[in-house]
Amino acid sequence: MELFRIFATKTYQMGFISVQVNIKQLICILIMSLTLSIPAMAISAGNHCPMVKIEAERLPDMTIPRSGHSVFVVNGEVTVVGGHTSGFKLTSTAEYLKDNKWYLLPTVYSHDGGMSIVMKSGKVLLAGGFKDNLGISQSYEVELYDPMTHSCKGFGCLNQKRASAAAVEMDDGKVLITGNWYADDEIELYDGKASFSHAKAVSQSRYLPHVLRTSGNDAMIIAGYDMHGEPLDTIIVDRLYGEAVRDTLFYTWRPLHYDLSQHSDDSFIGDEAQHFYRYLVPVENSRGQLAIVDVRDTIFSLLPTICPIPMKSQWGTIKYITPVYADRLNHRGYVLGFDKTRRVYALCIDYAQIPAKLTLYYTDPLPKDAGMLSIPVLTKDGNLLLTGGIDDKRPNENFQPKASVWLLRFTEESKAESPLWIWGVILVLIIIATSVFFIQRKLRGRRMELEGADQPTSVNVDTQLMQRITELMEEKQLYKVPDLKVLDIASELRTNARYVSDCIKNSTNYSFTQYVNSYRIQHAQQLMRDFPDQKISTIYIDSGFTNETTFFRAFKAITGMTPKDWKNLQND
Repeated sequence: MELFRIFATKTYQMGFISVQVNIKQLICILIMSLTLSIPAMAISAGNHCPMVKIEAERLPDMTIPRSGHSVFVVNGEVTVVGGHTSGFKLTSTAEYLKDNKWYLLPTVYSHDGGMSIVMKSGKVLLAGGFKDNLGISQSYEVELYDPMTHSCKGFGCLNQKRASAAAVEMDDGKVLITGNWYADDEIELYDGKASFSHAKAVSQSRYLPHVLRTSGNDAMIIAGYDMHGEPLDTIIVDRLYGEAVRDTLFYTWRPLHYDLSQHSDDSFIGDEAQHFYRYLVPVENSRGQLAIVDVRDTIFSLLPTICPIPMKSQWGTIKYITPVYADRLNHRGYVLGFDKTRRVYALCIDYAQIPAKLTLYYTDPLPKDAGMLSIPVLTKDGNLLLTGGIDDKRPNENFQPKASVWLLRFTEESKAESPLWIWGVILVLIIIATSVFFIQRKLRGRRMELEGADQPTSVNVDTQLMQRITELMEEKQLYKVPDLKVLDIASELRTNARYVSDCIKNSTNYSFTQYVNSYRIQHAQQLMRDFPDQKISTIYIDSGFTNETTFFRAFKAITGMTPKDWKNLQND
């Protein structure tokens, strides 16, 4: 530190440019030293997303090789159910992991490609799946698994035979079920006791859809692929209650394709106690780039991230294959993938931060008896367990499923990858950066005094930029553009999107969405005054809203009342 003090003093005396150059040179040298000393913290090509190597710990193999099964944690036990085994034959079995050992038990049906949901009662609903060997036809079969007695009991039947379905339980104990493979689809409801009944027709067939709750007893359904596994031309969002809607985000992005059974609530990151329903859903565009959609009620928006999601590593292309598995305790979500070298990747999304921090964890190549298309489950410790599965769609791989089980640990790797000396170097860099900041500020102030410069303040800059934003909104009425984004405003003004967002926040104390919605609501109010007989659907569309739900919520947030109540108040 004495060396740095002398160095800084000398350069300070030499002037601003000398400080700037020499300090930067010193920082560059230290950063290069730091970078060369952390081989495990590789940086994936071209995207600057940190990569961290983790160990894949092999656990005892399952007693039966299987794929197409369901896996969940219930009563503290990892449990796998059904699927198909060697020879692509159905297996009416389940097994649970206890004390590092698998225990086999019979099920009533096989549920290969079926759905499962751990209900609030503690029991597990198992339903549907392929009826015959080789993944042929669909079944009506239903049973309940009791983890306390490790036993299954068959009962009733689905209203619609189905495979590759998804489900979610409502607050009233009913279970919404939808999705199918090579058969007609519908929305049906299990009453929580014994019967299944038709609830509603669907706008389009869906394969392994997302079923996302929008309230305690309502949900919406979305998928990127139809019952034949083909991309949907138009993506429509069905709702249990209310009309189907479309979102312009899905003109560009499509929910990721899966070949594995999933639990929709695995992606839930909201707060049920506060009636706040929020999910993360992976999507991809026509170029194959992955992104994460932040779903709040019926509002879909891309989750801001500090870097693009890496699609390649130094070993080749990464194929992502799962929904987001949310560790709500640690505010992290994981999407799994693999590459041709048999490395497994876990993209970690720290969603509590905005923009979200991304970290790409990776393993050494796994042996050939590990399934790459493996069904994961999040353990109570926040780690991921991979069970069975097959290789990546090679001929006849379904005839040779795997029995191996692998644990990906995320809890201790940061300590292993970050020795204390690294933190010491980082501390030095922070001290240097702080010193440079104060030295430069002092020198800049002295230079401005000498030159008599009258530099504009950040307040003046904000004021000028805010005036330009206001002109755009009021003269061009950009708020009428559905799905208007900060980037759209920034492009119009030829400035940075971050500047626009920060300027609006500093000037109005509104977020960008709140700011735009305030204009939209003002416009809607004017329309209701001028055209009292006009339909609400016409008003919210003309005001820039994409759906009725968003309009009603924004209207109430700004005015404190519903559109109808506000309209009645004007009449009074």
